[in-house]
Amino acid sequence: MWESFIPDVVVAIIGAVFTVLIALITYVLKVRLDEKRAIQSLISELHRRRAIAEGPEPVIPGAEHSADFARANASVASMRTEIRATRDRVRQVDSLQAPLSEMTRSCNRYLELSAAYPDHYAVYLGNLRRELTPQVAQVAASLRGIVAHEPGGGAF
Repeated sequence: MWESFIPDVVVAIIGAVFTVLIALITYVLKVRLDEKRAIQSLISELHRRRAIAEGPEPVIPGAEHSADFARANASVASMRTEIRATRDRVRQVDSLQAPLSEMTRSCNRYLELSAAYPDHYAVYLGNLRRELTPQVAQVAASLRGIVAHEPGGGAF
């Protein structure tokens, strides 16, 4: 009985180490997969947003009283919320956090400018789309397998 004690302990330790190693690898792969799904979902959502679709950018007198102005602002506020939620679901690495934080700042800038100068909201939506495009490309480039779509490009 005692002659196999040491080999049994060694086998048990090696088995435990392999089990923990497999669990760790599985966890890391799941985190990365969830991260990729969150990023791709955000990019696809931004791609389908009608508020930032390319189009005319006129100055619209009295825009603060129009339903389109309210819908555009609600859409941008919703985008900002989705970007923040995605930022919370990815690793705390600069290659992911920096572009997502910049996307949030771009949405904030639009909301501040459109509140201050509502007649120019269409111009600011165009600016927002142009700001988000390189940020989307940057976050997509930081992970393999992510397809970058142009924000607003799939709206219609």
